[in-house]
Amino acid sequence: MRYLSSNDVAEILGVNISTLKRWTENGTLGCSKTAGGHRKFTMQHVRDYYKNNKNSDKNFGLGLEKLEHKTVYDLINKCDFKELAKILADASLESNEITVSNIINGSYMKGIPASTICDEIIDPGSMIVENALSQNYISHVEAFISRKLITRSVESLNQNKPNGSFNGKTALCVNFEDNLPDLGVVMSEIILRHNGYNVLNTGSHAELGSLQEVIDKKNVDLLLFYLCDMQCCMATVKDNLAKTASQVKKIVSLAKKLKVKVIFGGSGMNFLPDVSSQIKITFNKYSDLEKII
Repeated sequence: MRYLSSNDVAEILGVNISTLKRWTENGTLGCSKTAGGHRKFTMQHVRDYYKNNKNSDKNFGLGLEKLEHKTVYDLINKCDFKELAKILADASLESNEITVSNIINGSYMKGIPASTICDEIIDPGSMIVENALSQNYISHVEAFISRKLITRSVESLNQNKPNGSFNGKTALCVNFEDNLPDLGVVMSEIILRHNGYNVLNTGSHAELGSLQEVIDKKNVDLLLFYLCDMQCCMATVKDNLAKTASQVKKIVSLAKKLKVKVIFGGSGMNFLPDVSSQIKITFNKYSDLEKII
């Protein structure tokens, strides 16, 4: 679990420490306390504050203006997702981790749904980078760096919904074997966790037999595989399509055998028309995944 200090939260909310203390005591702002009485906060506490206090908008990001990110917070307040996606793409290519983190975590703390952040900011921002790669404006290495940086910031949202028996179900998220980037899998995990699932994430998977062992041991109820169509995703290149199609067939067969629900996400599935009839549940948008589960 990622914790914020009193000073961190005071800066984010644009208030002093004494006001922060008063708010925690009267219930305006939630917190956890250590055995020694020190206050600990999560982004969820800040998110709940904005959700429950209608007049909080005017304070949003005040304490962070000194970090020269006023523009970002103004855009978050206006829900200008298109512009935020552009800034996210540029910042990731410049290895500006602070800006990337402020866009993603700031949007989350403001109460913007996780599925909206994924669909309207992160995915479009990633596509801007992909288009730059396609037009040879950037190298593959730069695209990898960008995607990895974004992934690290996105993973922080999972820390606000730690695993547990929220709805009594466990999901296993798996990336295809030849796909090294796992941003789509991480965003899928975020949606599942925010809808009460206990989530296991394998990253790029090994043998399907190993998956069966995990499914049995962990009592997995849902399997989710993600396949995007970006240049860095090798599972959809021509030479690997037959292998990927074969894997899909094995996955469907395994899920049927074990009576486990299986979902395939990502536009990379469009490259596999020969197995489309065997795939019953798919999604491209994370808002659609939210409806499915």
